[in-house]
Amino acid sequence: MILPRRRVLLGASAAAVALACPPAAARQLSFERSRGSSHTHYRVRWLDHGQRERDISFYLETGEIDAATKLFREFSLEAMRDYMQDALRQTAARWPQVKLEFEPRAVTAHGMGLAYRISGPQHMLAEASDQLKRTMDESKVRYVAGVLRRIDGNTITVDYIAATRRYVRALAPLAQALSDAASGADDRGRLGLALSFFQAIPYDTLSNRVRDGGYDFAPPPTLLDMNRGDCDSKSVALACVLRGLTPYRMSAMATMPGHAILAVDVGWRDGDAWVRRDGRVFIAMEPAGPAVVPVGKVARETGRFLDQQRFYVWPLSA
Repeated sequence: MILPRRRVLLGASAAAVALACPPAAARQLSFERSRGSSHTHYRVRWLDHGQRERDISFYLETGEIDAATKLFREFSLEAMRDYMQDALRQTAARWPQVKLEFEPRAVTAHGMGLAYRISGPQHMLAEASDQLKRTMDESKVRYVAGVLRRIDGNTITVDYIAATRRYVRALAPLAQALSDAASGADDRGRLGLALSFFQAIPYDTLSNRVRDGGYDFAPPPTLLDMNRGDCDSKSVALACVLRGLTPYRMSAMATMPGHAILAVDVGWRDGDAWVRRDGRVFIAMEPAGPAVVPVGKVARETGRFLDQQRFYVWPLSA
C-alpha cells in the first residue's frame, strides 16, 4: 500500500488547526481511588471523543504501584555512581595486593563522578586494570537496565520498550475494563475509547521535584495512581493497555523534540497521520491531551515534526 505522506500529514495538520480554534478539551468528570493492602480500586468518569459520558472501574495491585514508584523515584546519577563503585571494589578484591582509590569528580551523565587509580605490584596492574574497565562498563549497563533506562550516547533516557514490557500485566485490569466498555466496537473504536481515557487524565510535565518525587517519567501504575502524566508517560501506559485491548495490533512510540506520541498498525484512512518502522505503517495517536484528538489526527506541531522526518520510532509491542 502506498500512502501519500505529504497529503496525509498536511491533512492531519489541517484537522489539528481546525480543532485548535479552540480544540475540544478532554474532560475527566471524576476520579475516585480506594487504596487497600493488596489492591487499589479506581472509578473514573470522563467524556469520550463523541462527548459521551464513560464510567469504568478497575483495580491495580498495590504492591505493583509501590514497586513502580520506588523504581523510578530512587534513580539518580549518585545512586548509579555508588552502585558502580561497589562493583569496582568487589572486582579489585580479587587482587588483595592491589590498592583501589577513588578520586572525587563532578557527577554527570557521562562521567558519573567516578574516577579511580590503582597501585600495587606491577605484574598485577595490567590484568586488574583491564578487568576494572570491563566492570565499570558492565555495571553501568546493568544499573540502567535495572531501572528501565538506557544509555544513549552521553545521556541516560527511559527505556520505553522495556517499560512497556514490564507493565503490560499490571495494567491488564484497566485493559479489561475498557474492553467491556467498548463492547461491539471495531478496532478503531476500541483504540479511540482508550485514547480518550488517557487524554482525559490531567496533563502534567512532572517538573515539580517536590510534588512528583523527582520523576521525569511516570511508570504506568504510578501515572494511573497519581492521575496525571506527560506525553511519553501516557504513551507508554496506553501501549500497555492496548496489548490487552487489541493484542493482535502492534504499537510504536514516535519521539520528537519535546514530545512523544503513540502509533498503532490499525487500518489507514484518508487524512490519517502515520509513521513507518521496518516497513510497517503505524497510525498516529496523541494521548497527551488535553485536546480531544481522535485516532489518526495529531496536533499541528506534531504534524510538522512528522512531515520533516524529525522523529524516532520505538516499537513497543511486548
